[in-house]
Amino acid sequence: MNRVAAAGANLDIPNGPDGLTPEWLTAALQSGGATDATIASFEYEPIAAGVGFLGKLGRLRLRYADSGKGPATLVVKQPTPDTKSRQLAMMFRFYEREVWFYREIGSAAGIRVPTMHFGAAEPQGGNFVMLMEDMAPARLGDQLAGCSAKDARSAIGALAQCHAAWWRNPRLQAFAWLPATNDPINHFAQFAYQQCWEPFVQFVGDKMTPPLRRTGERLATNVIRMLDGFVERPNTLVHGDYRADNLFFGDTGQGPTAVAAVDWQVSSRGAGAFDLAYFLSGNVSTEIRRLIELDLLRHYTDILRDNGITEYGFESCLEDYRSGVLFCLLYSVIVIGTLDPTNARGVAVFHANFERVAAAITDLDAGAMMPR
Repeated sequence: MNRVAAAGANLDIPNGPDGLTPEWLTAALQSGGATDATIASFEYEPIAAGVGFLGKLGRLRLRYADSGKGPATLVVKQPTPDTKSRQLAMMFRFYEREVWFYREIGSAAGIRVPTMHFGAAEPQGGNFVMLMEDMAPARLGDQLAGCSAKDARSAIGALAQCHAAWWRNPRLQAFAWLPATNDPINHFAQFAYQQCWEPFVQFVGDKMTPPLRRTGERLATNVIRMLDGFVERPNTLVHGDYRADNLFFGDTGQGPTAVAAVDWQVSSRGAGAFDLAYFLSGNVSTEIRRLIELDLLRHYTDILRDNGITEYGFESCLEDYRSGVLFCLLYSVIVIGTLDPTNARGVAVFHANFERVAAAITDLDAGAMMPR
């Protein structure tokens, strides 16, 4: 175990699920104010296999001593056992970022997020743990299956409320843990893209059309310039991984149509339209996207306007959205270098995401948004 100070308690960070004990859970939950009772025993159930790439999730079913009261279930999040993905998380300090997000923003995000009852991260060793509110019985989205038009509209509506809450908010720059989208640490993405490009082309084979290949080759030297462009737009809180696998639909404690977002490890400050592009280009089928895309961009800007943001209309949003769709190709390329080949669902999600993003780039002529 690694010892760190977190959430008002000096507790060890368990090394994986086997490091969890009733005594540790009792101390962690009491320090976070979730309960004053003692946990007698618990059961651990792995969940969300193949959904997350940087974390390992489990559901804890808690039993309390002496009729004590507290959360009946929790979700525990710990580092991925995959060495490559864990190194990536350490490099970009993703684990720390998520813990700080819940500590300093949390329920003020403008979108429903689960409560963090305890969170701690140890930067040098890349170890971390989070005890989170269990969002059941809300329904977890499925990126592989893709969102329905109804769920997509709900997801975009919730995203718009989040972005409106933080639009041009000076507090964003006060969070030392929240980088700008073009933070120097993200410049590594250009090198990673260049290194992964040829293996990616070989991997996708004939699914890569000649025009898309030319666009991808040009993107290789324009990643940093595109990141700079996102920060030049009106800044807001960017989730960064706003996809169906990170969204809960239905009864999230705020009504039957509420949407809750989890996994804030890659959050940043930058252009909100990136989250729009990331979600719509990769999380609904191409057929559905073509039917609802422009309507949902209007829905998004209408919600911004209703929240007093009148300077950012549909045309500006569409331009930023097209840039975001183009940039989403980067994720398809780089994931080849970090994807665990034994994660069958992860590989299937990658294929579906790439095909959807490629179609969106073509449909929107997104290659025209390349910096000149």
